[in-house]
Amino acid sequence: MKVGVIGSGDVGKSLGKGFISAGHQVKIGSRTPEKLNDWAKSTGASTGTFEDVARFGELIALATLGVATEEAIRLAGPKNLQG
Repeated sequence: MKVGVIGSGDVGKSLGKGFISAGHQVKIGSRTPEKLNDWAKSTGASTGTFEDVARFGELIALATLGVATEEAIRLAGPKNLQG
């Protein structure tokens, strides 16, 4: 399954690793995805913007701080999260 993780903090990275270890493809999203390049290389994940992740995932995990959640969803594009 293609799993998108919106949020690149400790929780998002832990979720990403867990999904990868279960055999899923993972794309983790950030406002600045290039900061995740080393982490992605070490885990086998890919990176992108919140919108990239929302388009990629068959399943989306939201792992943002509460105060950042609304903005992350806006950046992901609510239409990309339908279904």
